[in-house]
Formats: sequence, C-alpha cells, structure tokens
Amino acid sequence: MAERILYVPRVNQIDAINLNRDITRLIRDNLLENLQAISPSLFAKIQPELDLFIQSAIWLGSVGKQCSTFGQQLLVLSYDKERLTTSRLCLHFILTVLPKYIKNWDDRRTTIRAEWLHKAIEWGENAALLLSVLNFFRFLKTGRKPTLVDYILGLDYISLRHNQRRDIGYKYLTRELLWGGFMEILGLLLPVINFRKIRRVFNNTLKSVYSPRKTSKAHIAEENVIVMTSNTVCTFCGERPTIPHHMGCGHIYCYYCLSANISTDADFNCVECGATCFNGIWAV
Repeated sequence: MAERILYVPRVNQIDAINLNRDITRLIRDNLLENLQAISPSLFAKIQPELDLFIQSAIWLGSVGKQCSTFGQQLLVLSYDKERLTTSRLCLHFILTVLPKYIKNWDDRRTTIRAEWLHKAIEWGENAALLLSVLNFFRFLKTGRKPTLVDYILGLDYISLRHNQRRDIGYKYLTRELLWGGFMEILGLLLPVINFRKIRRVFNNTLKSVYSPRKTSKAHIAEENVIVMTSNTVCTFCGERPTIPHHMGCGHIYCYYCLSANISTDADFNCVECGATCFNGIWAV
C-alpha cells in the first residue's frame, strides 16, 4: 500500500498550532480562574494537579478522540490516522502534557524541591528549546512535521478537504496599500511645510480680526525698555528664559525659541506686540 501524504501549506500548519495554543489557553485560564475564586487556599495547593487534569481533558477531547487538535479541526486538518497508532498516542500525551505538569510541579513545590531535579528540568527545557529551533528550520525547508513532538513521532498533517488551500481576501491588503501610500506622501510633504510660518500667519489673522491693536509711539517706547525680574518668563514658551534674548521690542525670549522662529520664518513677529525683527537679536 502506497504511503499517503497530502500536501498541506506551511502557513496552514503554523496557523493550526497557534490556534490550538490560543484555544487551550482560553479554556485553561477560564477554568482555573473560576476554581481559584471558589477556594484560593485549596487552589494554591492542588494547582499543578488541576492544570494536569484540564490539559488531559483537552487532549482527550481533541487528539485522543478526533486524532486532531482543536486548531487543526478549525482549519479542517488532522494527523494521518494511519500513523497515529495507540503507542504513538500514548507518547504524544506523555510528550505534550506531562512535561508541563512536571515543570509546574517543580515551580510550586519550592519547599521540597530537589536541586538535581530542578537542574534536570532546566537542562531538559534548554535542550527542547534548541531542538525546537532546529526542527523549525527543517520544517521551513521540507514543509512537514512543524513541531518537535510531530518530528519525534513521525506525524504528518493531512487535509480533510482534498488539499484545499485557505481562501485569501484582498480587501485588507488593498486598504493597507492605500494607507501605506498615504503615509509615504505625508512623509515627503511634512518636512517641507513651514509650520512656524503658518502658525504666525494664522495668529496674526486672528489678532487682526478679534483684537485689532493700534500701537502708539509712547507705547513702543515703553515696550523697548528691557526689564527682567525673577518672575520673567519667555514670551514664546512661557518658561523661565534660557539664555535670555530680545529683538528690540522689549519682550524677552529664550535664545533657542527666538533663533528657531527667526531661522524658519524670516518675517517672524513678536507674539506679544507684533514687532518684527530687523536688526538681529540681542542678549539681555
């Protein structure tokens, strides 16, 4: 009898693994939270055993009964039943469920933890992580047996819809392309827009409309008097002036506030009196 191997796309196999992980976490977390709410003290004592019971029930309801995980069932996939013998089912349970229980038990039983057991568990975790990384690269090349347990047991995924591939909708992709193009346009336009000049023109327009001001010679002479006290703040940023400077109108600015505005807008006006800088700026 010829070996039955049906091609399943790599992305579908990875999706099935991620879905199964998410579904298992949802079921487990909801049940454990409810049990913890009933009796927190008892829950702390038997938490590893409860977790083992829940993980075992999930495994029996999926792989043990249907020969496929919940994630595989959602994507209409399954393990090859011809290869999933009774002995391999038992090994699958031992390799997928029991290691989590042993790790959980070792973390909870801190009072009776044996140092050699802890080091053995830590070594086993590191070895399994390294082998999983190597197996993932092998899976990317061959497209078969995505997890380390699948590789050890020789289990392949098969499609139950005659190798049907997942449908791809381009609505989301089109929206992302449009948004990406819009962001590129903004990235090109924003650096060439002089926002300081736009702000000045807008503020001057508002002042001329809502608060027209007629400046007399006496008022200008009064403003030209540079007076700095302990309460003086920068006319632009409202903070204590850093390296105080002015441009002849009598209002004090931080050097960086004033020089930045003048360098980006040659027609910069004093935000307080509307005076224009003609002869440069001076230190106070």
